[in-house]
Amino acid sequence: MKRLITVVFLLSLPVLPAGAGDFTLSSGLDYSNGKYGASQSTEIWYVPLTTKYETGASIFKLTVPWLRIRAPGGGNLIGVDAAGRPVYDGAGAKTSQEGMGDVVASYSHSLFEQPVLGVLLDLTAKAKLATADTGLGSGKNDYTALADLYYPAGAWTPFATVSYRVTGDPAGSNLKNVWGGTLGLGYKKSSENSLGLMWDRRQASTASGVASNEATAYWVHKFGGGMKLQTYAVKGFSNGSADWGLGAMFSKAFAK
Repeated sequence: MKRLITVVFLLSLPVLPAGAGDFTLSSGLDYSNGKYGASQSTEIWYVPLTTKYETGASIFKLTVPWLRIRAPGGGNLIGVDAAGRPVYDGAGAKTSQEGMGDVVASYSHSLFEQPVLGVLLDLTAKAKLATADTGLGSGKNDYTALADLYYPAGAWTPFATVSYRVTGDPAGSNLKNVWGGTLGLGYKKSSENSLGLMWDRRQASTASGVASNEATAYWVHKFGGGMKLQTYAVKGFSNGSADWGLGAMFSKAFAK
């Protein structure tokens, strides 16, 4: 699924931001496997280290990832996934590359302190910087604007996201800017446990590509001391998405 966008958004649901001056450190593992229309599958292992700082209505985030891609050789860059990670075609023997991925920085602002007509709205600006080792990124910066709308209704939280990504275009690839959207429903089962489902669609990043279409189920458990564990499973329904994926993220909040 749109990996970084999804993880960042879900970690904040279905509760409001903690308090001014809160600092959170999180890490975990994201794995995806898909053919993306090619004859052989591409495997992506993604281990992000994310720092988050909340002050007032603002949230600052910085993600520094380690990345491993195992893909068929002899291929060309055919697009990028929702997190901006490269996807290649090819029919040769599989090869593996690993190292530092692209650093991602973002700033989010909550427009309302309290729901307006029952609705909360967050706006986010995000930059994926071309810091990845060779073969582990597109080599170009990407810039994304997002609007997150959610409706707290007791234990239930319907939510939606609209995004627009300005995609950096490496020589010879002709990548396009893309719109994306998400619809979801979160359920707060108790003060410790939340779960939910979300459906994501995103335009293809190349003229000959296929739009992504995938669903995600997630579960979040809060421990004491500001610790939280989130697990999720992803199922793709088009050649623009991974066939399936799994992930887990653990975070620790340090209140001011």
